[in-house]
Amino acid sequence: MGNNPPPNTYHLLKTAKQFVLFNLGGALFFVSGYLIFALLYGALHWHWLIAKGIADIIGWSLNYLVQHYLAFKESARQQGHKKVLKKFVPFSLLNIPIDYAIVGGLKWLGVTPFIGLWASSIFFTAWKWLWYKHWIFRKTPS
Repeated sequence: MGNNPPPNTYHLLKTAKQFVLFNLGGALFFVSGYLIFALLYGALHWHWLIAKGIADIIGWSLNYLVQHYLAFKESARQQGHKKVLKKFVPFSLLNIPIDYAIVGGLKWLGVTPFIGLWASSIFFTAWKWLWYKHWIFRKTPS
């Protein structure tokens, strides 16, 4: 027995740590994207869609690195970049219309895209956690 916590506690602690690291990737995505969007849309007055697209590409890249090397490092190492990216890229592409519909739909309703970005990030925190944990970065049986 020793100093090891019971199996259920160990699994819970491991999942909690993974969730914190997952959110680090999400926070990096959000903060970098928000700052780039603020610069391009807010300060330079670019069209919101172009500004968001550029911000998203940078955010996705940073998020992927955190997910692959920190949050889901064991399963990512087991699968390798090719296998993970074959799931990560299509999933990210699927999320584009959902994300842009949230931000664009709220803008259409008169809500600033700055608030739309927050609303979208709240939705995607739960959405991506479920998909990352149970499909994209899921450990394959040994």
